[in-house]
Amino acid sequence: MLSKHGRTFFLIGFISFLQIVPVRSQTPSYYHYSTSDGLASSTVFEIIQTRDGFIWFATLNGASRFDGTHFTTLRTKDGLNSNATISLVEGTNGELYIGTYERGVNVLRNGRIENYCSEIDGKSFATSYLLLIHSGKDKQTLYAYRKAGAINVLTETTEGGTFHYSVSVYPAYVNKLERLPDGNVVALTPAGLFNLNNGALSKLHIDGLPDASVYCLTSGDDGSYFIGAKGMIYKIKDNKLIRRYEIPHSVDNGENNEPVEMLRDRADNLWFSVLKKGFFLIPSGSNDIIDIGSRLGLQNTLVNNFLEDNEGNIWISTYGKGVYCLNNLYLKSYSEHDGLSSNSVYAIAKDRSGGLLIGTFAGLNILEKGRISRIKRNSSQMVTDNIFAIKTIGDDVYVCGSFGGNGIESISYKELKLHLFVRSSFCKTRDGVYLFGNWLNSMSVQRGFNFEKKGLSLIYIHGDSANINRVNDIVEDIKGNIWIGTSLGLCKLSGLSDKAGKADWKKTLFPYDPVLNSKVVSVIQVDDNDIWFAGDRGIAHYNLGNDSVASYTTVAGYDLSSSTSLASDSRNRIWIGNMKGLYLLDGRSVKHLNVQTGLPSDEVYSLLYDRGSNTLYAGTSNGISALDITSFDNEVPPPIDVKIISVSAGDSVYTNYERLLFEPEQHNVYIQFKALSYSSPGSVRYRYNLNGEWAETDHDFLDFVSLENGKYDLQILAKSQNSDWGKPYNLTFTVKPRFNETIWYKLGILTILVIVSGSVVAWRLKMKNKQIQKELELTERINELKHQALSAMMNPHFIFNSLNSVQYLINCQRNEEANDYIAMMAKLIRKNLDTAGSGFILLSEEIDRLKLYLDLEKLRFQERFSYEIIAGNDLEIGSIMIPNMIIQPFVENTLWHGIINSGSEGLITVSFSFQDVDIDSVLCKSLIIKVTDNGIGLEEAKKNTKEDHTSKGIEIIEERLKLLSTKLQLPQPIVFEDLSSRSTDSHGTEVIISLPPPLYRII
Repeated sequence: MLSKHGRTFFLIGFISFLQIVPVRSQTPSYYHYSTSDGLASSTVFEIIQTRDGFIWFATLNGASRFDGTHFTTLRTKDGLNSNATISLVEGTNGELYIGTYERGVNVLRNGRIENYCSEIDGKSFATSYLLLIHSGKDKQTLYAYRKAGAINVLTETTEGGTFHYSVSVYPAYVNKLERLPDGNVVALTPAGLFNLNNGALSKLHIDGLPDASVYCLTSGDDGSYFIGAKGMIYKIKDNKLIRRYEIPHSVDNGENNEPVEMLRDRADNLWFSVLKKGFFLIPSGSNDIIDIGSRLGLQNTLVNNFLEDNEGNIWISTYGKGVYCLNNLYLKSYSEHDGLSSNSVYAIAKDRSGGLLIGTFAGLNILEKGRISRIKRNSSQMVTDNIFAIKTIGDDVYVCGSFGGNGIESISYKELKLHLFVRSSFCKTRDGVYLFGNWLNSMSVQRGFNFEKKGLSLIYIHGDSANINRVNDIVEDIKGNIWIGTSLGLCKLSGLSDKAGKADWKKTLFPYDPVLNSKVVSVIQVDDNDIWFAGDRGIAHYNLGNDSVASYTTVAGYDLSSSTSLASDSRNRIWIGNMKGLYLLDGRSVKHLNVQTGLPSDEVYSLLYDRGSNTLYAGTSNGISALDITSFDNEVPPPIDVKIISVSAGDSVYTNYERLLFEPEQHNVYIQFKALSYSSPGSVRYRYNLNGEWAETDHDFLDFVSLENGKYDLQILAKSQNSDWGKPYNLTFTVKPRFNETIWYKLGILTILVIVSGSVVAWRLKMKNKQIQKELELTERINELKHQALSAMMNPHFIFNSLNSVQYLINCQRNEEANDYIAMMAKLIRKNLDTAGSGFILLSEEIDRLKLYLDLEKLRFQERFSYEIIAGNDLEIGSIMIPNMIIQPFVENTLWHGIINSGSEGLITVSFSFQDVDIDSVLCKSLIIKVTDNGIGLEEAKKNTKEDHTSKGIEIIEERLKLLSTKLQLPQPIVFEDLSSRSTDSHGTEVIISLPPPLYRII
């Protein structure tokens, strides 16, 4: 055990067999909780997770709630009928029902424990199991029962009505009640499965299922379910037996083979326990039965219950040995317990056949098909030396270690040829040159694989002489450069061959780089361009394309000093072994793994990436771990949220955290909170912000002492290892001031000194304000009268223009058209008279009047033009009001000065739309009115117009818009644009009228 919670680590070996046989496993990564950690009892009958995220345990000595680090236990002193709690279930509204062994059922509701039901028909009843069924939105039914006893039915409605009665199933014997995926309740009995309906049992017929005692049931996610029977596990779907698993005698030793409990997790793995024989796993898609319980020392233990929590951890409750939480199952480990020669793993390599060679402080090991074997020198003598490095080339394995002698010792293991020699590091180049690293600042270069002086070249790395400098790693890159990591820094060697003279060898050192000028222990090539290095001061990489170097001592706040090893995965991400754990560098983001997340030790010595299985092997000071990268990438830790546990101020404890108000003497405020993380509870960190100042803490409480009076806004947020920060919890509280701290006290003193002068000033200001108010009201009234007068001027102007049109028709002897024109004009004048007194009219009325006017002009000009009026989809013309009579003068101007003079058939378009317009640096939703024609254009029209001519109607409109918007600094409200300025193919004029919110209204 490595910690207070007895954390151990392991690898589950998934070995496939044609028949179902128990498979040897390694000890899983887990937390162990018992009474020494605060659990009420080491005998735990049931585990549930409530919707607020807490884990609850029904134990022999009370009901315990767990938040990841602390247990809170409820017992008879808190209101329980009995300390022997045996079953738990959560109700519709978050209430918790607690079944006691001999005294019925309690309910925990709104923080208080009550007796829910302890007697039926005057008789007390005992409980082994609880099952809650939601019978519609207004009703829930709780079944409380024991094996071979009556079933007590406790029904509750939302109106508060409760109905309690017992159902006798004698002579039937009910092992357990469960709910099927289709919602039906079934009884698990010695004679098979029975439907429970209205208190009566009826046989559930399953095709292919023999009549056998059924002990447990768990549901699948496709409508299927599994049942545990004596010696067998059956999978059923659509009332048909579709699969069976036999529990072999090697699991139960022939004594018993009764499954006690089962769980199918979200990854479709099947967990089950056997009576007093621990628990087992059938992985998804496999027939293997993996004995996990024995690796936890539970091979003779009764496992009562399983739970998969919201994070995917698997919880196991036991009789007498507490509870276990199997966490972060993507990590699996081997140790001396599994056969390693030593837990200190310094070198890892993979041979051609898939075996994993593991070099430790005390020898050489090989992992094959889930089993570790020791490499022997001969039939009786193990390799027990300290291993520094291992490299495999074909069937040849080169092992650097502290072996006796100066020669090369070759041994065989199956088809492998192992070469053992005393050197610190080794490399064989693509040209067949052997490079041997030494301890005295040198590297041997030799064509033959031997240490003979003939043909031997010696290269000094730093300087030209021997000194204490260990060569830690040697790597050849894709361009033939040799990279040498030493205790004094990095060296790049170019032009190396066994035939070249020393004068042709080019050495490059990196004296100005803080990482590469210190101890470098690991070198890897990631792709065609990048070489990565790890060492005492961090990591670095060299780009072969542009010969640039980048060094990193910290990344994303993580200190990368004391890095020991490197590996690159299939996505070219960099894995960094470090004396503080394992880091994954993905661009600029970093993830960190350590003891808290499942590694056997924070000290990582060596790394190896296996591309075939997408697995990273990490050698540590406490064994070797295998990290399933696919599972790791899929298991993204969700952000965690903060929950307030309690707030106390002075001697008072508060349960309602809304609008907290503390008395002046309650200036010491203590706040306890929690963010739930069961995978890595020790890694949770918090940030809090009190009135604008952020700080971090590892504690789950805040103790504010001697707070000054005032209002405080507190934000608390949390994160677990490798997760993002969660949502902040906002808590507001106010500390009342003492009387001599109140503003009233200070104002009272000041009032005595300034009461007379203040009164005079206030009176004069009041008189001045009244005068200003009267002037403002008078100005507003004058503006309103000006607006009405200007609006009234529009009608004579229109009549004048219209009479000109009638006169023209009569002079042209078009009397019938003149009569029609006069009739239509009368209708239009009537509309103008109806709205003459209105400053604003509905947009729909303005459009109707505009259509009437354009129809008049079409009659006059014998259909020499057409028109269209377009309103945007987001406009409700019946609910928008605009200033009266502001569009017709522009349409008239367009017609007379643009269309008539063009000599061709014209088109007038009037459009209405909403647009955002910047007014005083504020975006305002303005009504945009555009009058567009295809006439001669603005410039040509000016040539046909007197220089001093200005449309009276347009002047009136501009004046009205100014009066209506005296409180705004508006941009130019009316814009004229000659369309020929846009392109040579365009002609005509466009008038744009912008009406911000004060100039239009929505009713």
